[in-house]
Amino acid sequence: MNLRRSCGSLQHVDAAFARIGLRNERASRVTDSFTISESGRSLRPSMLGGMQREWTRLAQPGTWWTGAERVAIATVARAATHGSDAPTTALHPAVTDIAARVATAPHAIDRTAVDALVEHGVQLEAYVELVGITARLVAVDTTLRGIGSEPAPPLPSPIEGQPSRLVEPAAKRRSAHVPMIGAAGATTALSAVAAEDAAQADLHGALYLHYAEMADLTIVKDIPRWQMELAATTTSWINHCVY
Repeated sequence: MNLRRSCGSLQHVDAAFARIGLRNERASRVTDSFTISESGRSLRPSMLGGMQREWTRLAQPGTWWTGAERVAIATVARAATHGSDAPTTALHPAVTDIAARVATAPHAIDRTAVDALVEHGVQLEAYVELVGITARLVAVDTTLRGIGSEPAPPLPSPIEGQPSRLVEPAAKRRSAHVPMIGAAGATTALSAVAAEDAAQADLHGALYLHYAEMADLTIVKDIPRWQMELAATTTSWINHCVY
């Protein structure tokens, strides 16, 4: 059972990596907007490329949020993971609150909390996009912190434009908190917003495994699969992140 998910705060990630001995001597390198420290050698290009693509996506208008709103959501999420007060943004207080909760305590969000957000005028699909933005931001920050890279890279400047507001007619709300296409699960969680679904698959492949690689237990990406799973499950266990 794979327990790795992009959830939980950064507060325990040092302990997780230290516990399995993945911290080594630091080295520094600057790649575009990223200033990162690396364990022993450079991160592989596919990982850096995935992070850079995420920063590009983050700045752009999304499906339900503008570029400025997307960056604001990420700003709130990052502050929450570091235990800082919520920054002042143009976001509705309910959106600020849920972004912080997704970043730090997603296990505590139930259907009632999601419905309360809808009562404040936020569509379920907009919440799906918020979850995607927050989860990927935490994934990137956690990865960089895990290899000793601090401070976190600055968030990108937003790009002007309006959200596409594309609707996925096949997405239905059934047993899950939000609409999904098909059965509810980790790989369909963001399927109500096609751009977020694709972004999740992209970063998942860059930082971990592409979906098509999941069944390959012999795959090696700098470290063998069993070490990848040890790091993933240890971090998830410490953050109470299971399903």
